[in-house]
Amino acid sequence: MTLPTFARALRDQLRMHATSPMAIFSTLAMPCVFAFIVNRNATGSEHVAGMNSGLAVGTAGVGMLDSIIVLVVVSMMGEKKWKTLYAALGSPGSLVPVVLGRLAGTALQSLTALPGTLVILAVMWGIGEAFDWVRWIVGGVLLAASTASLVGLLGFAVLRYPYSAGMTNGLTGLVMALSALIVPQSALPGPVAKLAMLLPQSHAMAWVRGGNSIQVLWAVLLTALYSGLVVLSIKRLEKTARDQALPLEM
Repeated sequence: MTLPTFARALRDQLRMHATSPMAIFSTLAMPCVFAFIVNRNATGSEHVAGMNSGLAVGTAGVGMLDSIIVLVVVSMMGEKKWKTLYAALGSPGSLVPVVLGRLAGTALQSLTALPGTLVILAVMWGIGEAFDWVRWIVGGVLLAASTASLVGLLGFAVLRYPYSAGMTNGLTGLVMALSALIVPQSALPGPVAKLAMLLPQSHAMAWVRGGNSIQVLWAVLLTALYSGLVVLSIKRLEKTARDQALPLEM
């Protein structure tokens, strides 16, 4: 029952939100504005040489982050409103495949930022001769997966605690800075650079910007770690809901 429940949750996520005009707009608009500001303030001939793969993936990563945070909140709130959580809690697979399916759906949906922002940036500046297409596609996919695994902890918070309008205030900017999406990790202040090492996105971006395969390994391992934390958190939520009659639905 676990795999079909996961697949259904993933399909529902894409069916309900993948074609939303506002979701698509937010995935493309904000990151391209950031890229424009960074490019216009670049020194030397960086902005003349054309777009590189680091700028392309980092720009898409901003859209992925913004999209996934919004979609995770909307998805989890939807599950609470539709009265599906207690039914899932009583099923063999319980809540875990529902949450993981939703997260997988948001990761897939956020991938629209990868080609979408590339087209816009290419129109503005062109594609540089040194553009690495392999690092662009692999780094973009890895960035979407790692972002979904990290933001999955927000999904647990939305399910566990009463949602308030300010729950996500500042979260996008904080994770964006620690993920080294706009500037390399080496350009971050010392303490911030050390904190960035804890996020898989910063390792994915380091590889896209010319790092070695060790960065990919760290990104994969940290993504798996955060995914495991999401599963453990949901399992803990299930136990609390059963032992303390915790209200999960609205």
